[in-house]
Amino acid sequence: MQVNPIILPSWLNNKTVFQQEVPLQIRGKAAPSVTITLEISKDPTDGRRVSKLDTDYGVILSLETNTSEKGDFVFDIPAYKASTDAYTFVFKCFSNTVTFSDIRCGDVWIFLGSEFLSIPMKKANAPSAPLKRQTINHLRFFTPARNGLETDEKDIAFEPKTHFKDAAWIKVTDTKELAEVSSSAFAFAYSVADHVKYPIGVVDLSYEDSTILNWISDDMIEQSVAIKDYLEELGLTTDEGRYRAMLKKDEKKRNTEDLKEEIERDKSFFDFDLSKEEKVREMEGAPKTEEEVKEVSTDLDFPNSDKSSMKNNIVSETSSGSAKNLDFGMFSEIITKTEKKQEDSSYIKMRYRPSILYRAKLAALKGLSIRGMCFSPCKDESLFGRYDLLLMGLIGTLASVFEPKEVYDDALMPSMLFVTMHPGAIDYDFPYKVIEFNENLTAFTRKLNMPCGLISLHDLLLPDKTKSFTLGVRLAVSALGIHVTPKMPKSCPECSGVERAGNKLILQFDNLGDGLRLAEGETELRGFAICGEDRIFYPANARILHGVRVMVWSDEIAEPTSVTYGFSPFPHDATFKNLSDLPVMPFRFDREPAFYAPDLYFTSCDKLEFTGIAKEGDDFERLKVFKTFKGNGVITADEMNKTEGAASLHIRYETENSLYGFEPVLSYVSLMAPLEIKGKKRLLVDVFNPDTRKKILKIEDFGEGEIRQQLVWQTLVFPYKKEGTISLESLKFRIEDSARNGEIYIDNIRFE
Repeated sequence: MQVNPIILPSWLNNKTVFQQEVPLQIRGKAAPSVTITLEISKDPTDGRRVSKLDTDYGVILSLETNTSEKGDFVFDIPAYKASTDAYTFVFKCFSNTVTFSDIRCGDVWIFLGSEFLSIPMKKANAPSAPLKRQTINHLRFFTPARNGLETDEKDIAFEPKTHFKDAAWIKVTDTKELAEVSSSAFAFAYSVADHVKYPIGVVDLSYEDSTILNWISDDMIEQSVAIKDYLEELGLTTDEGRYRAMLKKDEKKRNTEDLKEEIERDKSFFDFDLSKEEKVREMEGAPKTEEEVKEVSTDLDFPNSDKSSMKNNIVSETSSGSAKNLDFGMFSEIITKTEKKQEDSSYIKMRYRPSILYRAKLAALKGLSIRGMCFSPCKDESLFGRYDLLLMGLIGTLASVFEPKEVYDDALMPSMLFVTMHPGAIDYDFPYKVIEFNENLTAFTRKLNMPCGLISLHDLLLPDKTKSFTLGVRLAVSALGIHVTPKMPKSCPECSGVERAGNKLILQFDNLGDGLRLAEGETELRGFAICGEDRIFYPANARILHGVRVMVWSDEIAEPTSVTYGFSPFPHDATFKNLSDLPVMPFRFDREPAFYAPDLYFTSCDKLEFTGIAKEGDDFERLKVFKTFKGNGVITADEMNKTEGAASLHIRYETENSLYGFEPVLSYVSLMAPLEIKGKKRLLVDVFNPDTRKKILKIEDFGEGEIRQQLVWQTLVFPYKKEGTISLESLKFRIEDSARNGEIYIDNIRFE
């Protein structure tokens, strides 16, 4: 007689971590209408001997139940406390026995999304700090196939997967498998385990080429009229017929690529088969006549690539990346639309197909109890005008999959940690879009009735293979603050209130932890701007007060009305943090129409380099703030002889035809020139003349002024020579000196 095997949830196997402090429900299938038993035993892992009378060890639970007529069964296991001890689960039904060993009770976390969460260990560099053997022994990871396709699977089926074929829990000693684990997940698990001293398990679902659409379940889309209508508006809804048509096209594309590779291999052996090349053209559907060109259906490749069918359907009031367009009313919601496709076979790229990763990766995890979830958006997700709807769909989907669904103790409610979008996701057509996306994400988390945290990497702009580890550590700080110790911050610090005291604004922050501090290597608090009634923002002075507040002011604004921090698509000077190393989130105090401050980083004369992007398409890098354009010169930062800030420019020069010229480099794309200085009519600059010779300072579009032959700092004033607003594509300084060589100090460039 054939006996049905015992089928158990995919997340339950050897080395599993199950969630502490909440009941565990195990659902499975076996033979119909039979008795099945579960025996749980517990053994100490420290090698100590245990008395047979000790009820905490040995067999600690025995359960028995009957399967239904369809073979379904369920075991309800009571809540256990976190422990480093080893559990063994033994299921028996007739002669069938399933044994899972080396199980631990601790905290279980879910990682899903893309970007930095999806960088595997093999592609990242861990920080140099040594790892503790005892801590790494607490770590377990469960990583299904990244793209959702397991052994022998070529496509993700329309029906949700109920069980994984290949996925299993691994430990750090499983080095080959560990290389594929998310580096952020590893850093997170290690940091949390090092603090709590008990097992941490991470279900690593992150996938680089994914968007939030992939994770929302079909049921959630059907149940939410708003989500369904929005996806229909975008042309992204997929019934079974349309989905299967897309799978056929996927197969055709794979076959075409395989044939192309075969042709290339043949060519390497000087074997040219014209019939194969003709077949490739046929498979690609290459049109031969004008009529055939008209008949070729357009693929729906959302969002707006150069060849996208949606390129002309993006609506926004802002269409240029230059600062001259950053004026009143600049922040319109970016609404992405598409014409409704007439053919059911319209093709959607994999990353924009709703529900596919839910079907392939999430659905098989139903019933898993967890402590919390971490989600990182894809950089393209800022295109969705109604991202709040998609976030609700994601939260609803996760709530339908994971346990506990009902909690009677707020401390046991699962949390949701979000990673904000990195400035590297910049869209030069809509440069402030990433900032607005993060603002909307922040507003969304404040409306949720579950514990939430926001983690930012805006202060880590330079390419760095340790960045994903840093993200994991920051997520761990938030997780500990929410679930373990109230002394730690639950999120990156955010401005929570503003008070005015005379011409100064006093800013309050939440999630301070042990207080605020300047970033390493910084002596000045930068990145703040304030405005008056005219709503024109201008860079401002700032100072940390007793580690808990920040005072912001500008001597030129008597009655400040609003404040921003790091409010730029490239917030290279927004670097201050709390003592837990979480950066303060960029913000604006209000969303009233305003002209936001351009990047005037060069005016302080404190630094010779800054982090920016030279040309569109480049990555962030260290760029020179100033350069010589006439004669020869050596520009250094002098921290001793200055009028304000951390340093002044000390320039030793060699003239050419009695002239030496230098300038701030304003051509970098990240500066978004022309820089418009609203409400200002003149430029002031402090000058020190150490060789006491007669010199003249000439400034492009501002005129010239004589530098006195005195060993004192002197302020030169230059009125703007053009009509209207000061607009800077460049700002050239020329020093006229009859001597061959000379030197000069420049500091505190400012506009009034």
